[in-house]
Amino acid sequence: MSYHDPQKPKQLDDRFEHHSPKPEGTSEVVATTEEVRITTPPEVCGMGHRMKRKEDSRFLQGRGNYVDDIKLPGMLYMDIVRSPYAHARIVNIDASAALEMEGVLAVITGKDLEAHGLHWMPTLMSDTQMVLPTDKVVYYAQEVCAVIATDRYIAADAVENVYVEYEPLDPVVDPFEAMTDATIVRDDKEQKTNRIWHWEAGDKAAT
Repeated sequence: MSYHDPQKPKQLDDRFEHHSPKPEGTSEVVATTEEVRITTPPEVCGMGHRMKRKEDSRFLQGRGNYVDDIKLPGMLYMDIVRSPYAHARIVNIDASAALEMEGVLAVITGKDLEAHGLHWMPTLMSDTQMVLPTDKVVYYAQEVCAVIATDRYIAADAVENVYVEYEPLDPVVDPFEAMTDATIVRDDKEQKTNRIWHWEAGDKAAT
């Protein structure tokens, strides 16, 4: 059973289906969330309507197409060599063994990007971020270099054949310790501090 309130547009009022009697002595609809089910018009479908699934047939028959199924002419694959340290200086990167593997086309380092001015990129917070590091890593599992190969598995195997020599540095894992600037993580900044941004809000004196 449904009721129409003349003060409301009919097309909106028709979206409410009431499942309890209209309370006595009331001139307008009074409903709780338990009494009202919001639906969209049948021609729109959506809320309150059964949706016929269109994709099940191809998935159930093994004919689904995922990103990994896409194969384009000349397509290459990339895998990443990552740092095992949270803070360390990069002493040397030896990619010779990886480059000797069949199917490996390149091993790109931060120094390679630096030659083209591409080793840093802007962030949404008006800061800068390493694309690939040139001198040191500043967090665990940071990208150190990229392996480019003709096959994803070749790229993954080649990652194991890139040898990076690190000089471990003291990591900073406590935010209050970081504020003391005893160990500077981002020494690429002009101001030698770990505090990249400063925000203030409210009345400090009245707090």
